[in-house]
Amino acid sequence: MTLRINLASGTDLKEGWLNLDIVPRWPNTARGCDVVWDARKDKIPFPDGSADEVYAGYLLLHLAPMYHSPVLAEIRRVLQPGGILVVGEVDMPKVMERWLRSVAGVFAQDGDARAAELIWGEQGIEHGAELAAFDKHCCGFSEATLRRRLAQSGFDVGARVQIHHPDVWWELTLQCRWP
Repeated sequence: MTLRINLASGTDLKEGWLNLDIVPRWPNTARGCDVVWDARKDKIPFPDGSADEVYAGYLLLHLAPMYHSPVLAEIRRVLQPGGILVVGEVDMPKVMERWLRSVAGVFAQDGDARAAELIWGEQGIEHGAELAAFDKHCCGFSEATLRRRLAQSGFDVGARVQIHHPDVWWELTLQCRWP
């Protein structure tokens, strides 16, 4: 049986995957996550070497850098040899450039609200004040810094891939393998 784990699933619940998130059910979702999981303190609740694939979409973005090494070690622990890790983050240089251009008046008089949310998070604007603490961004990556971070954690970092619609201009997704 194939085990595919979607970490920090948020509103991106994937069919055929076990979806883990700190929030049991985000507003406007058809259902909640499968497992409530706090990346800052919980182990991934699966045995060593049991996962074929792990997807971590915007996980590191929401965690202070001090949690990155322990979380990546947990992902290594649950991945079987040759297992795939797909890490999706925000392409922060692209977002910052767009935001800086917007506040300079190049894009819109009031600035680019989407770019601001991608930098700092929605912080309760979309999902309400009770979830604001989980909707903040703690750090960001360029492709080079994300590649370096993943390689330092022992992953074979492969190609940059596109998994979202081409309109998702801020996507920075890398596919890795656990040797």
